Amino acid sequence: MLTIQIKDGNNNVIAVINDIFSLQIDDEVNKGWKLKLRFPTEKRLQEKPIEKADRISVTYWLKIWQNIRLFDWYITDVTVKTSEVQIDADNWLSYLQRRIIRSTKNYSGATVSSIVSAIFSELNTTKALPFSLWKNDCGDVLVTKEFDVGTSFYDILKYCWESDNALIVRVYDGKLDVSKNTWNILEWVREYDVRNTRATNIGDWSWKDSMDDFYSYIQNENGHAENSEFNNNKNLLFEKYEWESSLNLPSWKAIPSVVVSRDTDWWDFAPWDRKNIRLYTWYEWLPLDYLGLIQSRKVVINANGWIKAEVKISQEYKSETNILDLLLINLRKN
Repeated sequence: MLTIQIKDGNNNVIAVINDIFSLQIDDEVNKGWKLKLRFPTEKRLQEKPIEKADRISVTYWLKIWQNIRLFDWYITDVTVKTSEVQIDADNWLSYLQRRIIRSTKNYSGATVSSIVSAIFSELNTTKALPFSLWKNDCGDVLVTKEFDVGTSFYDILKYCWESDNALIVRVYDGKLDVSKNTWNILEWVREYDVRNTRATNIGDWSWKDSMDDFYSYIQNENGHAENSEFNNNKNLLFEKYEWESSLNLPSWKAIPSVVVSRDTDWWDFAPWDRKNIRLYTWYEWLPLDYLGLIQSRKVVINANGWIKAEVKISQEYKSETNILDLLLINLRKN
């Protein structure tokens, strides 16, 4: 059973939504998470509207005396139609796209954790952020970097995780975490066995080896890095030069991803948590046992309460680049 509450800026409940047409939630590591809700038009909306920047929380009734708060986000769009209302909401990581620094920042030899702490403190002084800074322990050093006036906190964090693919950022349960250390390793093993698919608790798996965003030599104003093993093995060289780029080469080993079924404990974790994966396939060269990163989750709930949940797990984080991401990158460069 779901409980959906709409709250004002002081966390006071102003509406409770009991009947819905549909609810969809997409969340992913290092991305702004999205919620889409459709529900019937109700009489109370004639008296008090639901507005952008109101809060929305979704609680899932698991069993007696055990309710789990799934999401607590802010509303970005409200559309009122003849017979239904549509609400879009973002999580608090997306909110950081709208919080900017008001003076130029120059860093030389500063660690990621010190930069994040300083920016968080400055923005929190300007206007209190709706969450606390929790795990912030990345000691990587950014050799030299300047952030211009108007740069969003999100873009600063994005630069940090692009400097190290192992760095993961999320806002979860009222806390901002910026870390390479896993938040939680979940119990039990998810397993797929090609010889006994009925006994598996993995719905599907896939392995993709791609040239997307791959290079084996990179150079910027600070120097260069090269994957000599790959270059010698394939007898090819894939080069890249970007002034803004970090000296961080992508892995050239493709790792399988899995999708777990809706019967799994999809409500009891968040992207960034990890799960042990074991695959038995026809391919001897595929990794069979690894600790997987929960990269994304998609939850769809219909009017009858039927739930479809898809969870993607991979050994290493890889951003799902799309054309909009590329356009935004080019706009920032210009």
